[in-house]
Amino acid sequence: YIAKSQFIGEINNEGAEKKPEYATNLAQLQNFVMIKHSKDTMVEPKESEHFEFYAPGQADVILPLRESPLYLEDWIGLKALDEKGALHFLEVEGDHLQFSRQWFIDEIINVYFIPS
Repeated sequence: YIAKSQFIGEINNEGAEKKPEYATNLAQLQNFVMIKHSKDTMVEPKESEHFEFYAPGQADVILPLRESPLYLEDWIGLKALDEKGALHFLEVEGDHLQFSRQWFIDEIINVYFIPS
């Protein structure tokens, strides 16, 4: 996908020459919230909504984020965010970008935007 993608490989810092500022900048976030839709029909595999993808050389087994070079070598700062408790994995029932307003308020706005 790197050869055909216009931006995903670049923003994931997957080039031969890594840009350390990508990881530095992203790691400065207070929270990085990833939402996987359990019945997503648009994103393949849906696990990529959590930065997980097929293990190299096949299209059946998903490589967990925390076992990937992207994470282990901290290409974009996800490991740094995880280590400070700022990397959040959410899952919602439904297809791509389908969630209720109340779910968004309860799980995103009230948790990450309104101080407790």
